[in-house]
Amino acid sequence: MKKLISLLKATMSQDMSLFKIKSKNKSRISKIILPIFLAVVLMFSIGSYAKILAEGLAKVNLTYIILTIFVMITSLLTLIEGVYKSQGILFEAKDNNLLFSMPITKSKILFTRIFKMISFQILYNSLFMIPAIVVYAMYEKPSVHFYLLSIMMLLLLPIIPTIVACIIGYIIKLVASKTKARNIVQVVLTSLILLVIFYVSFNMQGMMANILQNANSINDTITKIYYPAGLYINLIQNFNINDLIILLAINIIPAILFVYIASIFYFKIISKLSEKGISRIKTKNAVNAMFKVKKPLSALIKKEIKRFFSSPVFIINAGFGMVLMVAFTACISVNFDGIINSMLQGNALPISINEIKEMLPKIFYCFVIFVSCMTSITSSMISLEGKSFNITKSLPTSPDKIILAKVLTSNIISIPVIVICDIVFFIAFKIKVIDIVFILFASIVVPTFTAIIGIIMNLKYPKMDATTDTEVVKQSMSSMFSVFIGMFTAMGAIGIIIAGSKINIDLFIILELFAFSIVNLILWKYLKRYGAKRFRDINV
Repeated sequence: MKKLISLLKATMSQDMSLFKIKSKNKSRISKIILPIFLAVVLMFSIGSYAKILAEGLAKVNLTYIILTIFVMITSLLTLIEGVYKSQGILFEAKDNNLLFSMPITKSKILFTRIFKMISFQILYNSLFMIPAIVVYAMYEKPSVHFYLLSIMMLLLLPIIPTIVACIIGYIIKLVASKTKARNIVQVVLTSLILLVIFYVSFNMQGMMANILQNANSINDTITKIYYPAGLYINLIQNFNINDLIILLAINIIPAILFVYIASIFYFKIISKLSEKGISRIKTKNAVNAMFKVKKPLSALIKKEIKRFFSSPVFIINAGFGMVLMVAFTACISVNFDGIINSMLQGNALPISINEIKEMLPKIFYCFVIFVSCMTSITSSMISLEGKSFNITKSLPTSPDKIILAKVLTSNIISIPVIVICDIVFFIAFKIKVIDIVFILFASIVVPTFTAIIGIIMNLKYPKMDATTDTEVVKQSMSSMFSVFIGMFTAMGAIGIIIAGSKINIDLFIILELFAFSIVNLILWKYLKRYGAKRFRDINV
């Protein structure tokens, strides 16, 4: 038991350092403020959607359906997130070799990994379920047992989706041990899921109206598909000890069985993947030895590009803006009238489709800025090197050139995609020359701005002790700060264009692009002066 507790403490401490607050350590306190602020903002937004539903459902005494819907949605999101996280936490953790060499049973190792996943999922689920629970309580004024049951459900909710996600992750990894296609499949599927989420967000008003009209049938369907949701609703409406025992049993028993059975196969697939990795490294080294050594800068860029495309987590989080750019351009180019009509349907907006078409070049320009500012690739590049960073520092090349390679890599990945979308847009809508110049110029200077900001943030807040790519890309301070700087920059830039539309919009765009260019020069000079020193100071 002591071994298990020690293992749990060690496993959880790797990713939970953000929550360790010391009274004398102001930096620790400041680091936790931003995640809490983000969580509150997200929960408030979700609570607003829940309140819109509750207003209609409460009139017909069906407020409990809010909880049914949110249990189902949260379970689906947990399943998606679990498949995503299982790759890093279960199969690609950097401490696998160390743990498997220790006198610890495989079932204990697997249990701690799954416990870690479920702990993260409980925090993740709380962002969705707590607003729904609060909204339900506002309308129904339930007794104390509702809150106790809801806390219990919050703890049990991620268990079944996480187990299913681990099984899917195991199948993906099993296929990955025989093929190289796993990264591509994972990136494509996750990108499609995120696009669906964006689509749902933009059409939320119509969907909520549909939910209100078909509330009973939706509730019956969900409770039949996902039995724990029905048990939870039954318990808060009419408490029954038998339902409580069944709810506990259908969550806990499968978890115990899964850990026992999966631990039998867990070590085998990890060993097989390790063997594959070693054989690939040997093959690569043999092939590389047959070719001439490339110039330092091109070799560094090639290394960064390979690192980017080898990590699905990195691609999805840092490159999703490019997916959004392609999807948006394709949609408006293929079926502009249909998309605009569907967006305007039911909304009494004082604007026609022809007026939107006239403003489209400026709208597309703003979208280029938004996508470029929200695409942060360099903010994780240094942290992802981890312990191998010392090897990078020992290379016979200057830190300036290494930093430049990271910035250029970001531009090589993002700018061609944006420019291709620009060209498709120009052909589809016959844009004026001046707007073509504005859009193309923005497609170069804004991604460069984002790349420089990202590398500055990563130099300032490196996370070199991460055990998974997910921890770096999604949970590091450099990633969060880069995204927020990009978000506020995009809001400011688009706000300037909106304000300038009342005076002289072309003049404002010229001034804005000039400002981006000057800021890029200033940031690059600062990076050359500060970057090399900070690069040498980072220790692993």
